Amino acid sequence: MSKFILYRIERMAQEPAQERITPGLKAAACLHRITCHERAPEKFAAVGPELPALRQQLADYLDATARETAAYLALKSAQKAKRGEAGPVPAQIGWVHGQFGWNWVLLYWDEVNAGGQPWGYRVYRREGVAAPVLVATVLEPEALLPEQPEGLHFYYHVTAFNGTDESEASPTFGLMLNAPDEAATHTEHFPEQEMPIRRELGAAMMTFVQKTMQYMFAQSEGDEVMLKVATEEYRQAVLKAASQNIEVSLAWHTLAVWTEEGKERIGHFARALAGCRAEAKARRPETPKKIWSSIHTEADCLFEIGRVHFHEGTPEIARMFLMEALPLAREADALQAKAGVTDDRLEGRIGELLLQLPEEK
Repeated sequence: MSKFILYRIERMAQEPAQERITPGLKAAACLHRITCHERAPEKFAAVGPELPALRQQLADYLDATARETAAYLALKSAQKAKRGEAGPVPAQIGWVHGQFGWNWVLLYWDEVNAGGQPWGYRVYRREGVAAPVLVATVLEPEALLPEQPEGLHFYYHVTAFNGTDESEASPTFGLMLNAPDEAATHTEHFPEQEMPIRRELGAAMMTFVQKTMQYMFAQSEGDEVMLKVATEEYRQAVLKAASQNIEVSLAWHTLAVWTEEGKERIGHFARALAGCRAEAKARRPETPKKIWSSIHTEADCLFEIGRVHFHEGTPEIARMFLMEALPLAREADALQAKAGVTDDRLEGRIGELLLQLPEEK
């Protein structure tokens, strides 16, 4: 299953002042659906009729981006040669974030606000101790990279440049697409009697995510009906798995992220939180990644519950949940390097929301 979670779209819908739906994100959604169908056509049969249009949209985006970048940089170079202008070098870019799927990566970063005005950005990819290779030059602070090699550990970094020079490299974003330990060599085994329910839960989750994506980009009445059906089927699959004592904290978390109603959203996150704590108590995580995941999930559930209370107009309850989430987020941040995960700014988002709360009386 693809690792693309659509989390950025959910954040954009709730916090439009913080982020916006970009052309690169829309193209990544097309690429996600294409690759899901290519890897598992029987599971993504509904995407089949859309493939020609999806491929055309993706090709148009990549072609337009390349042409616009080349034309703009040629114009800037001509202007510099004519005027002989030379300004300061752009400042170093901060954290680089990313979403990724089977064989593609969408990188995005904060625009440079210091130093010289950047003409554009260069994205480099490095494997191990090898020299970095330039893989993209873009004008906007995002880059969609299709057809990336799988099973290799790569590190990506970004620089800003103008007619004077290139900035220092940003911090790296590292990943391995379809890492072996997440696929064929996975060592965790489940009892045979659990497998039908787990497969049913997995299929329901994939359908739920697929229908959610279709509705977000089409916004038609038919897609809305299908989304409601898929949501209810997924909820029933989660309840069934939970009744069989199968770990479902992440399933409740996924359902909660895509639930729009406040009280229902709190209920799903509360179940995810209770499940996460019970699962950690019953079988304590042992690997760095599982330890980080358990703590981070607990912190994120508390944060999301607090955020719903904030928007529902109950700031004191929001503060209670946010203050409980903050030390867990810090603990997760301290573990992320060892776990091999990248910073998602959870501690920062908690702090930002706390600052928006009215002062305690």
